[in-house]
Amino acid sequence: MLIKLWYGKSGEVKQKPYKKQPDFDDAKPEGIDFISPSIIRETLPKELSAEGIKMTDYAVEVGGTAVPVRYYRSFFAQISAGNTWAGMLDSLVVGDFGEADMDFAIHVRPSANDRELDAIGRRITGLLSDLASEKDVSKRDSMMDEVKDLKARQGRIRRNTERSYRVSIQAIASGTDWKALKKYCNSLVKRFSGKSIILRSADGRQLDALRAILPLTTSEVPKEHFLSFETSNVADLFPFGYGGISHRTGIILGREIFMGKPVFLENWHPDLTNQHACVIGRSGAGKTYVVMTLVNRNTHIRRRVGILDWKGEYRDYMIAMNCPFIELSQHSQDRINPYDVDITEMPDGSRYVDIEEAANFVQALVYKMISVYDRNILTGEVKVFISNSIRTQYEDAEITEDPESLFTASSTGDGKFRIGRTYKKMPELNGLHDMMEKSDKEAVRIAADIFIQFTKTGKAPSMSIFDGQSTVSVKDAPIFAIALNRLDKDIMRPLGLVAAQRWITEKWAKKNPDIKKLEVIEEAQNIFNDPDVGGVWAESSYREGRSTNTGIISVTQGLEVYTKSAAGIAAIKNSPIKIIGLQEKIDIDSVQGMLNLSEGEAHFLVNQASRGKVVLKIDNESTILQVQATKFEHMLFTTDPNDPAYAQRKIYIRDLLEKRNKSVNQEQTG
Repeated sequence: MLIKLWYGKSGEVKQKPYKKQPDFDDAKPEGIDFISPSIIRETLPKELSAEGIKMTDYAVEVGGTAVPVRYYRSFFAQISAGNTWAGMLDSLVVGDFGEADMDFAIHVRPSANDRELDAIGRRITGLLSDLASEKDVSKRDSMMDEVKDLKARQGRIRRNTERSYRVSIQAIASGTDWKALKKYCNSLVKRFSGKSIILRSADGRQLDALRAILPLTTSEVPKEHFLSFETSNVADLFPFGYGGISHRTGIILGREIFMGKPVFLENWHPDLTNQHACVIGRSGAGKTYVVMTLVNRNTHIRRRVGILDWKGEYRDYMIAMNCPFIELSQHSQDRINPYDVDITEMPDGSRYVDIEEAANFVQALVYKMISVYDRNILTGEVKVFISNSIRTQYEDAEITEDPESLFTASSTGDGKFRIGRTYKKMPELNGLHDMMEKSDKEAVRIAADIFIQFTKTGKAPSMSIFDGQSTVSVKDAPIFAIALNRLDKDIMRPLGLVAAQRWITEKWAKKNPDIKKLEVIEEAQNIFNDPDVGGVWAESSYREGRSTNTGIISVTQGLEVYTKSAAGIAAIKNSPIKIIGLQEKIDIDSVQGMLNLSEGEAHFLVNQASRGKVVLKIDNESTILQVQATKFEHMLFTTDPNDPAYAQRKIYIRDLLEKRNKSVNQEQTG
């Protein structure tokens, strides 16, 4: 119960209970409370409030109409993360920190570019001066990073890419119960400190801070609470804007769902460290639809694309594009040899054959084949024998790091060499098995008895499709797909994913480093979580991607997939572009910090995202967009059998194949 206090004539303190107070939701302040309050007073710690409560912090008391008094505390934000992000203030809108109210104000003042450039220049000069005398390595690194950021900002302002603003972010918490308000404020400050946003109380100037948000007063926010922001930073502060992506080249992926502006995506944007990307979304969230849109539009701007198709969903699209669709299965003629190597061409013009990396991959694949049945057989003795034997196979074929060693010269029979060269035959898995079978080590011969299943010598044709010379070639196709859906799901499909990815790297990605390429890996978690090949794959693919001008696009369902293995962590850390669709709440909670998701973005992904609506994050920029396809694209991309466009596509592909077959028959008959 609240007690009203007053002083009697003799100085004694008298008290009288107030009437029962209205409920919290009925105690909202009204306009009259600010225009003509019954009381307004800034309190200090240890003072008594109008209700006789001992204050424990700075605040402002405002007499109200529904309640005798309401308490206000103001905070100003200081961002220590060095960047802003879309939806960073969303939790201020929700205000779910306890029993109190939350309001916030954003004070924005345009800043003259010349003044801002002068200020940045002075800061850079000061940092460079301090660097000359600083001995601490960590402090030097921090100062150098700041100099780099300041110079980048200096360039953006000078080119008018961004405008400069002075911005102050003010949060105002209020409530009718002082203890509840204090608890609310403590929770508020703690929550935002976890996001590298420090909320500093306006102690000693709480009344001035409260007056600064009212339109009828002349009070202003003190200068020390203003931050220097750019246009995109200011956009990040508003919940209705969700910031934006600064890319203005590349492909148009869709439109922002709030502002309706087109969203560009450029994997080769100069500000990005590499071209890699992640596409993440639950089943039915439209991952394949998003990826097909991304793939199709990249091919139209002369980027080449290779796809590892886990479910065979790209068949119709490949037929429509008249591009190679390679199906790995016992009944197809398509074969891939994991021993295949090719010339690696570096941007500086150097050329070599990476035999060591190829041998490491083949041995990892063989380990995986054997471990399918009995991992205990892979003793150290067996592993060493397999590793040495694979390298011996390359030596016997006279294939070395010299690019010329890949080719064999052929003559016409008269001693003269033909114009042009042909590739040598690569080693095969059956050759490795023969070496293992003839070993004088019993453990190796036991391993050979299991490994035989994956060779042509064994009795399982469906499991020997990777034993033999490769029969496929993609040449200069703008786009191609390797389908794995006809392979055994438990054993051969994961093996096929690994073998096909390696083949793409050797026979496609490493060629023509001047050509921009994207490699799409559907259901990438089957590589991430593989204990035998996951680490080897991540080490080579993400490291070599930049040098071969190739971007890896890993596609998987759950965010948590990336946290379960070293390969997954490497993928998420080395992918500056992330496209995230509908998610389970438990997944969001586990990786929100890793992906730097704002609370608004996390809430959207769990509660509002639908097919084709995604969060696009590019380094420190982000937006929420609706992926939009043309009518023809939609017909080619949809995977929903209940969609009328799906049936329309089947008819379109059938007619297209009939026309092509008719044309081929006419050519053959002359």
